[in-house]
Amino acid sequence: MKKLVLLLTVCLLFGLKGYSQFAFGVAPGLSTNTAYFGFKAGKVVPYIGFQYANVKFKMVQSGVEWTGTEQEDYENEIKVSGNMYVPNLGVKFFAIEHNKLKAYFNLSIAKPIIRAKVTEDGDDVEDFYHNGEYGNINEILKDVKLLGGEFGFGVEYFFDDNFSLGGEFGLRYFGGSYSDKWEEDVYNGSDYDEEDFESKIRIGLMPTYSKITLNFYFGGKGE
Repeated sequence: MKKLVLLLTVCLLFGLKGYSQFAFGVAPGLSTNTAYFGFKAGKVVPYIGFQYANVKFKMVQSGVEWTGTEQEDYENEIKVSGNMYVPNLGVKFFAIEHNKLKAYFNLSIAKPIIRAKVTEDGDDVEDFYHNGEYGNINEILKDVKLLGGEFGFGVEYFFDDNFSLGGEFGLRYFGGSYSDKWEEDVYNGSDYDEEDFESKIRIGLMPTYSKITLNFYFGGKGE
């Protein structure tokens, strides 16, 4: 993260040529939709972006159960609601320009944050076991470390100084890790010893992506 911030600062300093514009864009993709806000200085556009996703799940089960003395109707409801917040930081560099066509490279990194809530019959579920304690699901999610990034090549067609339509293709990275530590009694043949346990999970995914971009540039005049 610190290296990318330094890169953005250097690019911004070298990109200033007396003309600058604020940049805003939206990018409908095959999997997610994104929006960004940046500052176009010459050939360089440092920007920040944001994505958001919400997932909801509900299960209702009803039937008849034996209570020990009689049969009784019952209904059980479980609700799960999850939110993913994905802020990202990036830079776009226009490497080739010909008339109204401008080709660019795009590099960005993202730090996804996940939060969730689980309820059963209206009550929060607090029996998720993590690091030797019971709690809600966010006690587990706070130890899920996620990181994403994109590197792509695209072309924008500038209808004028303030609007362009583009297409981009590139490689997307998504990685995550999770660890859990706890203590457990282990039989040694005659007695029980308290031992430390640890579980680690790592995952990595690198698919290609493609998207269409609508870009708006405000103020000044682009060069």
